[in-house]
Formats: sequence, structure tokens, C-alpha cells
Amino acid sequence: MRLHFQCCRYSIGASRIGSVIFGVMAIVILYSLMRRWFDEKQAFLIGLATIIHPWFFEVSRRARPEIYYIALGLVFLWLMVVFFDTGSRVTGFLAGVAAGLCALTHPNGLILVFSISCGAVVWLRTRAIGRLIAWGSVGFVIVILPYVIYVFWAIRDPQVSFVEQMQAGMLHSFLVSGEIVRWKSFLQWPKGLPLGVIMVVSWIAAWRRSSAADKTVATIIALFVLILPFASVNRTPRYLATTIPFFNALMVRLIWRIRAGEVRIWGHRPRLRLAVGTGVAVVYVSICITAISLMLWCLHRADLQKVIERVALVVGPEGRVYGDPIFWVGHNKYRYGPYLITFEGIPLIDAVKTMRQHDFDYVIRTAWLIGPHKGFASPPRSMPAFREGHLGDYLCRRFGTKTDEFRDPYYGPIDIYRLDWNRPFRSRRLPEW
Repeated sequence: MRLHFQCCRYSIGASRIGSVIFGVMAIVILYSLMRRWFDEKQAFLIGLATIIHPWFFEVSRRARPEIYYIALGLVFLWLMVVFFDTGSRVTGFLAGVAAGLCALTHPNGLILVFSISCGAVVWLRTRAIGRLIAWGSVGFVIVILPYVIYVFWAIRDPQVSFVEQMQAGMLHSFLVSGEIVRWKSFLQWPKGLPLGVIMVVSWIAAWRRSSAADKTVATIIALFVLILPFASVNRTPRYLATTIPFFNALMVRLIWRIRAGEVRIWGHRPRLRLAVGTGVAVVYVSICITAISLMLWCLHRADLQKVIERVALVVGPEGRVYGDPIFWVGHNKYRYGPYLITFEGIPLIDAVKTMRQHDFDYVIRTAWLIGPHKGFASPPRSMPAFREGHLGDYLCRRFGTKTDEFRDPYYGPIDIYRLDWNRPFRSRRLPEW
């Protein structure tokens, strides 16, 4: 008897459902954790503040790993806190499992696990820390071991370099300037300056006359932010979305403590405390709701599938396509990738040889490039000139013939180039642009 299997049809909705589920998980675990540490009202407000944050909204609807390690990191912290209260070996083991899963989602997950572990061990003092490490290590190793075995198997291939793939951010020049770019993009400078001020003040206030839980959260933030530049060469602001639940916890705690008189503002003035607390809440909610509303308004009619279908019509089902990773969505309509982002640090001739090995037929040239988040900027009206340092642009210029061009109102101008690898290529240097 022959069995016939039909694959589920890929779609944007299908790719995002996992992120939405983990986003809900993150809020539920965050609420449960904050209720243990503080009370139900504060836990509810912290969860609500996290839901309406534009970056949390952004990562919880994208087919990317940020929301996965945010949720799993919160699960890890919650299980640690439960273990400190109960001493259950099963809970300690599950904490290690959660830590392992968090680390497997993305290298940043390992940074988050380390930050959470240090914060909890330093401030949530308990005699059971040895048992937690013992049982947690068992769970962590069981989860991580298959990946470790796979890495040792994969690096037997001389073309595979685990070290190069996991290269540290410290190897990247202009470390400080790169972080400034990341934070400016994260805050959408200068529009998000009020949010930045609230974040800084909340973090500073967490160290004064506060509980061990406040200091734990502040330590987690500090360690993650300090380690990130040295552990990642990617300057994307999305990585800072990991700190949002923790910053929001400190913000709500600040408002709550101001209202209760635990944080003094020019003496004991109830009306002033009420005005300051209310002002912080109003500024935060206004900026967040405005940002999400603009996001939905600007993109509510965007149709990526329409763009994919136009590309598929030109390249055909057997066409091998090189383009921005977003075009992977159309992998069932043409053959996509792999995608080499840049040839920075790679001899140009080697980069071109790599492209020839994959025998690409087409390059999809777009006006956008991977880089800092541009916010609500409108797409350009026309395609820019060929850009230096961008491999796709070089391939189009040197080997390509434009076969189609169109402009989408939401994704901007898009050109499709047919490649002819028979054209001679002798240059070993970066070409003149």
C-alpha cells in the first residue's frame, strides 16, 4: 500500500504562529513570576506594559528566534524561583532543561541564561544553590548534548568552521559606536528618548531601598547589555527586546514605590508622588500605543505574497534565486538561496566562486538592505545606484541583465536580474564603484 503525504502549505501566518504562542507564554510566565515576587496588581501591570511595548509586539509576530529565548528565559527564571521555594529536584532538573532549550534557540539565549543565573545566585541567596546546579546541569546537558554531537560531526567537513560561525563581537571594529547605533535604532532616536529616560531612571532606582527581586532584575539587564556587544557581531536592535520584560518590571515597580512613598521625591508630598507616577505611566502608554498604531496603519495592507508571486512569475519554478532572506518565503515557487550577506573580509573572487558553485540564475535586487531598524520611513521611489560592499549589487552589475522591474507601495522598488556566468571575471580586488 502506498502512502501519500501532503505538506502543509507555507504562509506568513503559519510562520508567525509559533512566535505568537511563545509571546503568550512569555506574558503568562512573566505574570506568574511577578506575582510571586510582588503582588497580583503589579504583576498585571507589568504584563500589560510588556504587551503594549512596540518592540515586544514586533518580535512576537516575526518568524525569528528572539521571542523564543525571551519566553524560555523567563521560564528558566520562574523555575529557579520555584526551586528556591520548594527545593524540588524535578523543578531543578526542569530549570536546566529550560536553560538548554533557551541556549539552543539562539546564542543570545545563552547570554540570557548566564545573566539570569548570575542575578538569581547573587541576590536570591539560598543554601539550595548546590542542588540547583547539580540537577539543573543534568537537564542542561541532556538537552545540549545532541547539538554538541552534531557540531563535532559537522566540523569534520573542512568547509565547516564552528569558530567562524560563532565569532565574537570583540573581533568587530568600532564596538562602542556599533552599540550606540543599536541603542539609537532601538529607541528610534530621538522619538523614543522619553522611553529611554524611563528605562534608565527605573534601573537606577532599582538599587536604592529595594528588594532582592528588584536587584535581581536590574542585574539581569546589566549583564545582558554588557555581554551582548562582545558575543555578537550583529548590531540589530531586535536583540535588545530581550530586556523589555525586565525593564517594564522595574518601571512598574518604580511607579508603585513612588506611589507608596518608598522612593522619595522632594520630601513627603502625596500629590507630587501621584503626579510623577501618573506622568510616567501616561508617557509610556502614549508612546507605545502611538508606535503600534502607526505600525499597523502603515503596513495593514502590505502584501508580501503579491511580491513573491511577481518574482515567481519571472524566474519560474526551477529558477535559483539569490536575494534578501525575506524571499525565502517563496521557496515553494522557486529555488531560493543560500544567502551570503556580505563579502566583507572575503576576497571578492572567493565570494563570486561561492555564488558560481550554487549556480544562481537570478538576483533579486531591493532598495532595502539588512541594517538598523528605520522605523516608519516610506520606501524610496526609485532604486539607488549600485552599492559598494553589497554582493548582490556587484553580481547584478558584473554578471546580470535586468529582466524585470516593478515597485510595490509597501516594499519599494524591486529589480530582477538574470545572471550570465560565462562573462569573464579576473579581478581579485574590490571593483571601482
